[in-house]
Amino acid sequence: MDRSRTEERLLSLLRTEPRGSGVVEVGEMSRTDWDDLLRTSALHGVTPLLYHRLTTVHSGIPIPAEVIRELRCSYLRNAGRNMHLYHELGKVFGRLRQAGIPIIALKGAHLAEAVYGNIALRPMNDVDLLVQTEDLAQVDKKLLEMGYLPDDCNRLIAGDNYHFAYSLPNKGLSVEVHWTFLPSNLPFGIDIDGQWKRSRRATLGRVEVFVLCPEDLLLHLCLHASKHLFDIWLKPFCDISATIRHYGEEIDWNQLRIRSGQAGIANAVYLTLELARELMGAPVPEKLLAAIKPDDFDERFIAMAKGRIFETGPRSVDGLSLPPNAFQFFGSKRFLNKAVLFLKRFFPSREEMSRMYPASSDSPRIYFYYPVRIRDLLLRYGRLGWQLMRWTEGMRGLAKREREITPLRDWLMATSRIPEDQTGPECFPEGRSEHGEGKQGGTYKCQLPNNDKGDDENLKDRV
Repeated sequence: MDRSRTEERLLSLLRTEPRGSGVVEVGEMSRTDWDDLLRTSALHGVTPLLYHRLTTVHSGIPIPAEVIRELRCSYLRNAGRNMHLYHELGKVFGRLRQAGIPIIALKGAHLAEAVYGNIALRPMNDVDLLVQTEDLAQVDKKLLEMGYLPDDCNRLIAGDNYHFAYSLPNKGLSVEVHWTFLPSNLPFGIDIDGQWKRSRRATLGRVEVFVLCPEDLLLHLCLHASKHLFDIWLKPFCDISATIRHYGEEIDWNQLRIRSGQAGIANAVYLTLELARELMGAPVPEKLLAAIKPDDFDERFIAMAKGRIFETGPRSVDGLSLPPNAFQFFGSKRFLNKAVLFLKRFFPSREEMSRMYPASSDSPRIYFYYPVRIRDLLLRYGRLGWQLMRWTEGMRGLAKREREITPLRDWLMATSRIPEDQTGPECFPEGRSEHGEGKQGGTYKCQLPNNDKGDDENLKDRV
């Protein structure tokens, strides 16, 4: 896929070590070019980071005064919003800590403060936390006491969900409480117990919490980007690049390779790290990429993924976008598969219905909500359904894009394990990465609990 000059400039300016002609051409940019750059950076959610790069790494580039003012305003707005979010988040962390509930801060809450080192650089839409399954009821109780409102009527664990979402009215804060990273009905074996054992302490929002160790953080970021089929712009690749540069030689690439194979997510990890290397110049070791590259990798997947990242065509028609399940409908060529998907969406399981409506899954009352479900779907997607029945040119275009991306989606969702004879320490010698000696003369090791106690007791002691 050929990227626009604006996108190439943005990629070059976001890199800490620029490449290509992008930076050379910046001095020749017109005001229209700068406006295009600002719009593109805002679309990708990286304007604060762009401002930082332009005032530090590329400080010699001449920038129109009105452009630098707009960039600074975006940087300061994000700083103010994140200060507010961390203030509210600190209250959540403190309340859960007082209750003796261990938590791991995920993604933005971890990255902005601990990895980027400047909360203004990394926008956050919501806050993600990982808790243990047995603590979910207590976490739910504490959040409700603090005034948070749950998105689900009944918070039930099922095969198709992996988190509960809460929002704080009038505060602009949404919290997603995870107990795992993926629905259990997907064919991956994420070692959540291992994530807890390898977690390390960090101070976020002035409260000490746990965060993922570097290797698990990178795996989580790769999994998150691929789960969304890379339809979340450039921010995930900035995160990966920042993580690798922040932890540097502490990262045990052998362990990352082994864990990606054990979890069956080597496809997602390889493609995401390769994209981060190509787009953001992330210093991913070539030996690692060679070691985890799947045998069935199709080079066209790179172009498909970049097409998702830099999508220039309309993502909606008349303000209507395809719902998340639409890709399964349009991606399938068999009428029976489409019919089954249609029925599942209109008549979901009782457990799923109970999360949406105020009735227990084992109560006969749940059946009375199926007509309500149909009504709600018609109200929400009625116009979209009408557009689909008319099969307008715009809808045909959206459906075509969904069909074209199906091979990539199927490949990413397939279990991909590294053969046992490739999960040993041959990739990098013990105590070294491709970039040199590890800290303290050996491979970085995440903090492990005392094996004399059970896992649950260790975690409580560490809170």
